[in-house]
Amino acid sequence: MEEKKFEHPEERQDETQEKKEKKQYPVTRRDFYGCVIILLIAIFLQGMQTRALIRRGNTQLENSIANRISSVESRIGNIPNSIETALLEADNPFRESSVEIVAANLKEKKVTLRMTAMPKEWKTGDTSLKFYLSCDGGEKIAIDATAGADHSFTAEKEIPFCETAAVTAILQRGDTEYPFDLGETSVAGAVYPFFSGDFLGSYSWVAVGKEATVGGDINVEVQPSDWMMQKDKSLTLKNPAIEIYVDGKRVQKHKMQAEVADTNFTCYTYTIEKAFKVKEGQYIEVYFKAEDENGLKYTYLVDRSHVTNGDVETAGSVIEAADSVQEGRLKVE
Repeated sequence: MEEKKFEHPEERQDETQEKKEKKQYPVTRRDFYGCVIILLIAIFLQGMQTRALIRRGNTQLENSIANRISSVESRIGNIPNSIETALLEADNPFRESSVEIVAANLKEKKVTLRMTAMPKEWKTGDTSLKFYLSCDGGEKIAIDATAGADHSFTAEKEIPFCETAAVTAILQRGDTEYPFDLGETSVAGAVYPFFSGDFLGSYSWVAVGKEATVGGDINVEVQPSDWMMQKDKSLTLKNPAIEIYVDGKRVQKHKMQAEVADTNFTCYTYTIEKAFKVKEGQYIEVYFKAEDENGLKYTYLVDRSHVTNGDVETAGSVIEAADSVQEGRLKVE
């Protein structure tokens, strides 16, 4: 007689549930490969993010290294200048030195320079000094200096106007000389008024760029020189006028209107009322002319242009004169 097996109701229910789950959610090959692909994509993206972080870190490191190298190179580059400065200072026998303009006669075109030097050390009865002055690289003039109560040496010398004056001081102690270059000082540029200006031309071209009618505005600013301002001297110009030349021939002359725009400079303006004609290849020159209270006549080249191929370009601006200053744009007579 067969023996019957009795199953517990809960066991049958679990088995039935497992069969249903296996039947309801089968794991296919496509699902498997899909999971693998998703996993690979996640790994790839994580790798890209990691590489980006590494690259960013490398870039920051490279920038940091480059900045450090640049800083070191800058310090190394400054070493020669520091050494040169230290050597010059070590060779300099003077505690203080200066060269200044103390007087100027614009009409006679002469200035008086005052040269001063104070030695670092002083020995009574054993010290003397000479200044050597040259103008525009010319012959050196020896000038004996006088010792003052403060143990400084001073000398003054009147010289004709020049562009620059170079001064060397030689300190004498017994039989030993101690020379030192005091540098160059601007003379004419520091005494004469300073001129600046521009010609804002307007061109109407005809004949395919071969000819043009010209109009526009002319502006000039005149400022007292450094020496005038230091000495609190005013500057008044009489009969300010503008002259326009084409190939050396004057085509227009007009008075200019003065306007004190600031306590330090005066503006002069003029708008061309009647246009003039130019042709290709010609030169246009615009001059400002005026006279001061001392009778000095100033001629300032505002603009010099060359008409070429339907266009206008700035040409070399030079006034041929022995007393021309400001890069050849100003003539004083």
